[in-house]
Amino acid sequence: MSAEAPKTPWYAHLPSPTARPRDMSPEDLRALMDDPAARVGETFVVVDVRRADLDDKGSAVHPSAINLPAQIFFQTLPAIYGLLHRVPIVVFHCSSSRGRGPRCAGWYQDALDARACTSSAAYVLTGGIVAWRRAYPDAVVELP
Repeated sequence: MSAEAPKTPWYAHLPSPTARPRDMSPEDLRALMDDPAARVGETFVVVDVRRADLDDKGSAVHPSAINLPAQIFFQTLPAIYGLLHRVPIVVFHCSSSRGRGPRCAGWYQDALDARACTSSAAYVLTGGIVAWRRAYPDAVVELP
């Protein structure tokens, strides 16, 4: 019986981020969303970096999120930087924010730091969409 070789992670050939973005709790994100002076796409944006798991039964998305899958995030970072570097607060998440979310937030913050850009900052949604959904079950968009 032959054993299968371990699967190489999708990020194995990419550089590890050096930045350690700040965390943002679901409560702090909710407060930001409820702030009448805050505008999605101008004051803040939420970046959902999930890909295949969006197809899972019962999946949901944050109502203010754009989807930029982690598996192509690094390769498209120059375009992402161009789109987001004027947005002061960019909040990243995946399912639990223990892998893809922090990795992409780190890459984004590294790109900001490399350009000495201080008009934007990366944050990681603590606990990811799972924590958001638990805290605010009526503030998600259910997927079919």
